[in-house]
Amino acid sequence: MKKYLFLLIAATLFSLPAHSDSFYVMGSYFNPDGDSDVFDQNIMETTFQVDDLNGWGGTFGYNHFIGEHFDLGADLAYYHQDTSVEDRGFEFPDGRSIFRDIHFKIVPVEANFNVRPIGRNYAIIPYIGAGIGIYFWEYEERGDFVVDRNTNPNVITGSAFSDGTDLGWNVHGGLEIPFSRSATINTEIKYSKAEGDLDVRGFDPAFGPIDLSMVTYSAGVSFWF
Repeated sequence: MKKYLFLLIAATLFSLPAHSDSFYVMGSYFNPDGDSDVFDQNIMETTFQVDDLNGWGGTFGYNHFIGEHFDLGADLAYYHQDTSVEDRGFEFPDGRSIFRDIHFKIVPVEANFNVRPIGRNYAIIPYIGAGIGIYFWEYEERGDFVVDRNTNPNVITGSAFSDGTDLGWNVHGGLEIPFSRSATINTEIKYSKAEGDLDVRGFDPAFGPIDLSMVTYSAGVSFWF
């Protein structure tokens, strides 16, 4: 009996993966959806385009493997983009252009569940997954603004700022390509969905929520241990 018990324990141990966790670092390119009243207004009044929000950042994460086909993990990403826009319809009396600056920052902290359909012992390892997260964000406009545009246009200098912490979700998929026994090259595409309320003290109270949703393209390295 002891012999069979020993063989069972040995078989179990030797069947476990050589690695049970991984840490990854990736450079990321963020494409916000920009589907919000505040962005629509900027498109109408200024040279702003949603693509102006596109920008680089980074993603750092940790995964715990559950057998060959599943893992649980968490990641932290950072996105920050600044752009300057010019008013389309008005200028100062001396002919100078009217500019304002737009600042947008999102820091997602997400928990994810991944499925690796063919396991982790291949030259190319695909995976798909989903997760939920907390999205810390800031949005600011600062500079010169034209008020009462349709009745008595006037230029004022000031700023409007809002921030928040809101819940959201994501779906993602990617590939890992091992280049050693304990390291892989990673590529990933992620779509995240979230929104937050703008502070009505700084922005038009008629504005709907600000869209925090985005597509993120990432590439980097993962270290298994």
